[in-house]
Amino acid sequence: MVVSAKTIVEAFWSQVRDKAERPAIMHKIKGEYTPVIWREHGLTTELAMAGLARNGITRGAHAAILSHPSPRWTWADMAILSLGAVTVPIYPTLAVPEVEFLIKHSDAQAIFVEDLVQLKKVLDGKPAEKLKFAVLMNGQAPPSTATLKIMTWEDLLKDGEIHLLTAREELAKQREEVSPDDLASIVYTSGTTGIPKGVMIHHRNIIAVCKAVGERLDFKEQDLVLSFLPLSHVYERVGGQFVSIFFGVTMAYAEAIETVPRNMVETHPTIINGVPRFYEKAYQRIQFESKKLPRPQQILINWAFSLGKEIQTKVAGSEGNGSVERREHTTNSLLKQLKAAELRAADRLVFSKIRRRFGGRLRMLVSGAAPLPGEVQRFFDTIGLTIVEGYGLTETCAPVACNTPLSNRPGTVGKPLVGVEVRIAGDGELLVKGDTVFSGYYKNDEATADAFENGWFKTGDIAEIDKDGFISIRDRKKDIIITAGGKHVAPQYIENLFKGDPLISHCLVYGDRRKFITCLFTLNMDNLKVFADKNKISYTDLEELTEHPLVISAVQQSVDRKNEGLANFEKIKRFSLLKKDFSIEENELTPTFKVKRKLVTEKYKEVLDGLYPREDLEIQ
Repeated sequence: MVVSAKTIVEAFWSQVRDKAERPAIMHKIKGEYTPVIWREHGLTTELAMAGLARNGITRGAHAAILSHPSPRWTWADMAILSLGAVTVPIYPTLAVPEVEFLIKHSDAQAIFVEDLVQLKKVLDGKPAEKLKFAVLMNGQAPPSTATLKIMTWEDLLKDGEIHLLTAREELAKQREEVSPDDLASIVYTSGTTGIPKGVMIHHRNIIAVCKAVGERLDFKEQDLVLSFLPLSHVYERVGGQFVSIFFGVTMAYAEAIETVPRNMVETHPTIINGVPRFYEKAYQRIQFESKKLPRPQQILINWAFSLGKEIQTKVAGSEGNGSVERREHTTNSLLKQLKAAELRAADRLVFSKIRRRFGGRLRMLVSGAAPLPGEVQRFFDTIGLTIVEGYGLTETCAPVACNTPLSNRPGTVGKPLVGVEVRIAGDGELLVKGDTVFSGYYKNDEATADAFENGWFKTGDIAEIDKDGFISIRDRKKDIIITAGGKHVAPQYIENLFKGDPLISHCLVYGDRRKFITCLFTLNMDNLKVFADKNKISYTDLEELTEHPLVISAVQQSVDRKNEGLANFEKIKRFSLLKKDFSIEENELTPTFKVKRKLVTEKYKEVLDGLYPREDLEIQ
């Protein structure tokens, strides 16, 4: 940990100097995970930095990155920042019009593109006046155009070698001149509605977050973080990349989101940053796979989880406030009276085998970007893996609050980080103030003014703070449904009830100005196939199963169970099963897998209208 570092640039180069021979990152080379030590990490970053300088990138210039996570993403980012320039991350899942808008709006002078697919997005858009060159990170570069110079990653590093012959001292001085008040990044909100806004994040924001997170979570030099979320998102870039740099922790890059299960076994991480969707899928996959095992093994698994549930209940009851501590800190005193021998057997025969599927060394799983279903959290706690849920926004440079392994209250996002002030406005909105909060939106003074109230940032989230300071997020303020009867319904709360259901993939609750609540469901196609096979349902296409009576009945039973715990005005009266799951490619999900509520509602308006009597629609 570099406590004295005032910028992430200073932190990076301090680690290069002090931990030169220790592994900084790991990535796949020829099928094997290979470490890159800090000295090599610094050398490549320095070459990229010099290459950018030779091509005209100076202090204050803006440079974009359009790529999936990789070592070259990090090298490009740190090279840009080391020049005192500004990084503009762009999601590689975005389409041509969105990429074109972000390049132009951000005033990017250079752009790193992952491959020819991403380069084509840049070339297919209208030329941006300020964009001078593109760096192709992988592959053979096509000829430059009349308005855009195109070079390969190797070309950039060669330019860097040449520039370092005469400018090494000058570049070192530039690194040292980077200030806490310098703009570090313009991060565009992925958002579920509206035009993206460029959040301006300064070096002081990044350092404030790193220090606050370090105070809350215990990072060790031996830790290994597996990175698989988009570095374009502030959650992974700050919570994964920058925190790893600040604390000198090794970061391994997953090959892709689809390969994470394999990559966990290969890298043996101690920490992962995930989103609820990742943990939900893991939970559902384990559930359904266990149902396909021979009957004796199913009995063993059911016994183990019943025992775990019993102990969880007694632990929570003994603490009185719902707080859950890590197993080794609670069981010593409690398990003298709670079947310690049986728990050891359950762990040896069942839980330890599941943990090995996550690499076998995990000590902390972080969840953010959306609410974590309680059922999923309880499952992981039972098998001995601690998920700590946190909360933050792009505008707060990621975390505002988080739980810890030793103070973990399910259903909350923990207490505010050190240096972060929070309060609840009269209408229930969570307000935030502190060094982690952004300065404003790039070239959007009106939106900036709207975002603050007397110096407090308006998060847009309805929240509650309990007597112990734990924060609970109820819903997005703009998403609250007001029924025809004037009742307020929090859709996210209802949607979260279904996240542990193996058959359900996504859920969207609807009913603004309607007499009752309805819902759209998409199904988990892998689990749907298992369901069909188990129930001996013949089919030619998985999509046709969404209309099968047994499938509809199974979903109805799930709805009925959830409705039992809801007020009458919150109950789901009707629903529709969509034939296809929501996807990022169809612009229905954000890069962190949150449903774009407004867009999906508009897209399926006819389906939703069909769930209401015609006379109700005529009144609208």
